[in-house]
This record gives sequence, structure tokens and C-alpha cells, in this order.
Amino acid sequence: MKITLHEEIKLLKSAPLFQAFKEEELKIIALTTENIIYEPLEIIVNEGDEGNEAHIIYYGSVDVFRKTDDGRLITLNRMGPGDMFGEFALFGNGLRTASARAVEETLVCVISKERLYEIIRAFPGIAIAMLRNITERFAYVENQLIGKIAQKE
Repeated sequence: MKITLHEEIKLLKSAPLFQAFKEEELKIIALTTENIIYEPLEIIVNEGDEGNEAHIIYYGSVDVFRKTDDGRLITLNRMGPGDMFGEFALFGNGLRTASARAVEETLVCVISKERLYEIIRAFPGIAIAMLRNITERFAYVENQLIGKIAQKE
């Protein structure tokens, strides 16, 4: 499914990271990013791979997961429209910390590392919003892990 520029601006605006942006700013972002449709169960990124882009979900849903040493898959989070994933690799050592797989047909906006850094330089407030989002996700995963540990004890 192809979306129009107007629809893409509307979808970007729905993402918490971009809600404060003006339409002209969103248009610039939309014109310099790539949109990709993933089919159900299609892998979007693999844990351990080099990461050079972040993804914003326009529609659909994505499971973020890690593989344990014994080969089991542990789902860390299910993300939906407006959520961003993949940015950890852009700020860390460049390697993906988890894998991501489409749960259903999913359209994502792909923002390259260079483009994301340009956006942050132009709009420093987005870095704070990203840190807030990352912190919330860490807290969620930490709570999940604590719950699983408590169940085993």
C-alpha cells in the first residue's frame, strides 16, 4: 500500500517524538525517509547486526525479541503505530540489541543515522523525547524481567 505525502505527514505527527513539529518540518522528514512494508513474521532487524537506521511504525505491529543462550525467543515488547525502534544501535556501539519482526502487515518509516542526527541537531528537543521513550521502554522490560524472576522463586 502506497501512502501519500499528506498521509505520511499525518502519521509522523501521530508519533510522540514528532507531535510538536510543524507541518513543513514533517514534510522535510517525510521527503528524506524511506517507507517499507513488511509482511507478517518478516524480520525487520536482527540482533547483533550493524544498525544504521531507526524505524517508526506507521501501521501494523512489531514484536521486539531476543534469543536466549538456549535458543528460546523472549519477546521484550510489542510495538504499534507511532512507536520507534532501532534507535539504540544509533547511539550505542552500532550493533542491534534485539531483533524485530512484523506481527501483521506493517508499514514503517526508515530514518537513517545521518538523517536522525540532522533532525536532532535541528530540533534538540527530540533528543529529550527519545531519551524519555528509551527510559520508559527500559523500565517496562525491567519490570517484565522482575516479574519473571519472581515467578520462578
